[in-house]
Amino acid sequence: MHYINQLNYPHLVYHTNAKRDVPAEEKINTVKAVGCGLCCACMVVNSLTPYTLNIEDCVKISESCGANPYRGTNMSILAPVIAEKYDLVYTATDDLEEAIAHLQKGGQIIVHTGIPEGKEIGLFTQSGHYILAVSTDGKEFCLLDPEYSPGKFDIPKRSGKVDDSHAPYLYCDVNIVDSETKPGKTKYHLFARNR
Repeated sequence: MHYINQLNYPHLVYHTNAKRDVPAEEKINTVKAVGCGLCCACMVVNSLTPYTLNIEDCVKISESCGANPYRGTNMSILAPVIAEKYDLVYTATDDLEEAIAHLQKGGQIIVHTGIPEGKEIGLFTQSGHYILAVSTDGKEFCLLDPEYSPGKFDIPKRSGKVDDSHAPYLYCDVNIVDSETKPGKTKYHLFARNR
């Protein structure tokens, strides 16, 4: 599976905050800064279909379908568009057991992580972040984090929770990942091949 890291795209412009009344300069971001969802969407398409979706084209799709209303990407808007365009089946759930079963049937999941209530920092993010779950044994998720860099999980509040010894493939307890999902948002965006 081809891994895509948003940190490799510091100069690729991604227009966001389209629905917010903010200064013009705050509407111009980069994939490096806010492109985690785009990277995950590309990895899903490239892995589950015979097609190739590059970051540049994914930026265009997201901007044209209005999946960029705020600082990053609204996956609830982008995911159905990507699924239709690339002949995938898309559903969404907040149920961990459903997510596990989906992965065990060969699907993939874009997981919306955040900062759990009462914490200063999330395991995967300092605000909101999408990661890709590619498989599971029912106990751990195998994940691809589009913002991974060596040392990300070494800080005291993250240490010991993510096995990154096989990076970019990361391994984390399914219940820990579930507890790190973004409060008030859809947790799991499920994609499967259209058989």
